Amino acid sequence: MFRDKEFLDSLLIEEKDYWYSQLEQANYGNIEAIKRLAALFFTYEQFEATVYWLCEAGDDAEAQYELANMYLQGLGVEESEEKALELYKKAAEQEHADAANNLADMYFNGEGVEVNEALALHWFSRAANAGVVEAMFTLGIMYEQGLGVAQNEEKAFAYYLQAAIGGYQDAQYRVGTIYLEGLLGQQPDIQLAIDYFVRAASEHSVDALFNLGYIYAEPNFAVQDGKKAVHYFKQAALLGDKEAKLQLARLYERGQIIERDEKEAQRWRAAANDQDV
Repeated sequence: MFRDKEFLDSLLIEEKDYWYSQLEQANYGNIEAIKRLAALFFTYEQFEATVYWLCEAGDDAEAQYELANMYLQGLGVEESEEKALELYKKAAEQEHADAANNLADMYFNGEGVEVNEALALHWFSRAANAGVVEAMFTLGIMYEQGLGVAQNEEKAFAYYLQAAIGGYQDAQYRVGTIYLEGLLGQQPDIQLAIDYFVRAASEHSVDALFNLGYIYAEPNFAVQDGKKAVHYFKQAALLGDKEAKLQLARLYERGQIIERDEKEAQRWRAAANDQDV
């Protein structure tokens, strides 16, 4: 059925001539055409057809990776962590970086297999070496906490920093915290802390927004700025952070670094209290 033009016609897709040609090539075993069809059917939520064509791609690493995702989520096939693990491993052994990261996650969390931190470390390292920022961040956690490897603050920080520079939000927040508090052998550096919190905040990290508000609100960081404090606390508050709303209420009540405004104070305190209802 999934090899017939009639099935494509049933989707009422555009560019049918193009997809007819892709179907013809796929029926002759063209791997790239097969993967394009699988992606098309996934877009239209035709998951059984997606699985069918991914299976037709044989040992192709990208197809194995996508098929593993289908098994992990139970889309078009019965959910199976064990089958997902098997397919991620096959793809990872062909240097598929995201498959290596997902395989490492499964070993790390014991999904479809017993927890094995040594194998998790191995596959996270391969994924990180291939540029997967999530893997870099997880390696930071492992080296910081001594999971599957001896604790090493220097390596932990290096991986966190690498992931942060690569744009990974959790790592940007973590590096900001490290510089704020002087952790992992680093000297406290408020400007670097601000820099990394700003990076994370640009991706809507509520915790980073709150920390920026706190830094600019408190005098001990030597960068006190009422307008910036309000700006960042408001952004965190609008994303649902209750403590940010209470901080805004206090700033408006005290009137020390911004103009006192009892009406605004009451509004933000009421907004915080409403979250308890």
